[in-house]
Amino acid sequence: MSRKMLFIKLLLLLVHYANQSQAQYLKNCNEDVLLKCPGFPSESSFLSIAWYKVINQDKRGLIRRNKDEVKRYSYNRSIEFGENQGLFLQSVTPEDSGTYECAVHANVGGQNRNDMVNLMVNECLTKAETTTITNVSNTSQATQPCHKQVEGLPIMWSILGYLGVGLGKIILSLICIGVIRVCRSSRRQQQRRW
Repeated sequence: MSRKMLFIKLLLLLVHYANQSQAQYLKNCNEDVLLKCPGFPSESSFLSIAWYKVINQDKRGLIRRNKDEVKRYSYNRSIEFGENQGLFLQSVTPEDSGTYECAVHANVGGQNRNDMVNLMVNECLTKAETTTITNVSNTSQATQPCHKQVEGLPIMWSILGYLGVGLGKIILSLICIGVIRVCRSSRRQQQRRW
């Protein structure tokens, strides 16, 4: 008998967590978004509905509707109820990304629901403005802008240039070595004379 009860409890838990669905929304910056409450019942079958933003496992109240009354909690942006009691956010930004909870409190005999909705907002991209710079000179002549095409050097000239630089370094090194030898030999001769 205890196995059957355990199985029934496990089955009820699975049904409960299956009803706790999590919808996903991916939006671009500055788009309007309507977060729908998954499995929202018909208008007449709820006592109240509330939207929360979940921040570090704490719920922060955003907006709540009892049958005829709408209450807005202090929040840093404009929020409204949308179609089917969804949460309508205008011009979302990455700061709006996160988990939202829709809490539906049912009438007597109904079932309360708490559904999670994830919102991910892409980073805002700004277009770089093009700036035109105009140089003005104080000459009396009108000069035409120079439109010369830059040409690359042929490979042979590049190789000859590198060889010339390399040979120049070798010659300078040999000259330095010769000067050092001459200086040493002149010092030795001066030491022998003393």
